Amino acid sequence: MGNGIITRIDILRHGLPDGDGCLRGHTDFAITEKGLDQMSLAVKGLDDVEQVVTSPLARCRVFAEQYAEGLSLPVQAQEQWQELSFGLWDGQDKNVLWQKHADSLTKYWENPWQTTPHGGEKLVDFDARIQKAWQVLLDQLHGQRILLVTHSGVMKQLMRQLLAMPKDAAYLQCVDLPYAARYRVTVYTDEQGKHWHRMQWPVEQRFQ
Repeated sequence: MGNGIITRIDILRHGLPDGDGCLRGHTDFAITEKGLDQMSLAVKGLDDVEQVVTSPLARCRVFAEQYAEGLSLPVQAQEQWQELSFGLWDGQDKNVLWQKHADSLTKYWENPWQTTPHGGEKLVDFDARIQKAWQVLLDQLHGQRILLVTHSGVMKQLMRQLLAMPKDAAYLQCVDLPYAARYRVTVYTDEQGKHWHRMQWPVEQRFQ
């Protein structure tokens, strides 16, 4: 493919945190020991990383810092890789929310692009945030091997963009990313500066 540059990004979801059953969003729940074990297993053998980037939330950051320290790597905690904010619903138990706000929740999940009844982050703004974060990542860490530790919502949104799925696609409900899920994106940047993406879903352990 010529003399272009290859950037490799392994994208890892956090493992089991506290607050299981809650709509976590920006709420900073701690990672559990089980969650750390899940993440360690998910990146077993991934020892050629050059840079670590993470959401600043503890359920991502704690493991990212441990992993980076083990390989003597730099680590960057960047706010733009945080999960979607659910506003007034953030951090609350999903069952309680369903009992109190069933109609609003149904409307939101049926059409999240047009409905934000909880005072949280609009999906169109979240989408733009992730798109910008991805471009900054490619610009700043061009040609490197990166581990990005983040959240399922972020990973789904990025997947939507890389696969050019329409904004009305039901990807939020249809894609299942378990704890410590990991997929890889290899980006070939040609001599004209155009990015060519390829996604790879490594074999992974499903954690319950």
